[in-house]
Amino acid sequence: MEPKQVVGLILTVVGILLLAYGIISGLQKGVIGSAEGLTTDAASMIIGWFAILIGPALYFGEAPAAIRKKVGG
Repeated sequence: MEPKQVVGLILTVVGILLLAYGIISGLQKGVIGSAEGLTTDAASMIIGWFAILIGPALYFGEAPAAIRKKVGG
């Protein structure tokens, strides 16, 4: 396995965990985020989502099909 595939796999797993944390935290509080500023649950969902988008692209060596379709690749 190439180093970029390992990084992609790690990013994907960490992204899933961060997204799950944000969802679980939001369900416990009843809301995700705050009107006053960025909270840890909202930040974890944002970072997790980007990690889930980037991770498989590194692991498989290509962009997800939905993104590839939008950019015309």
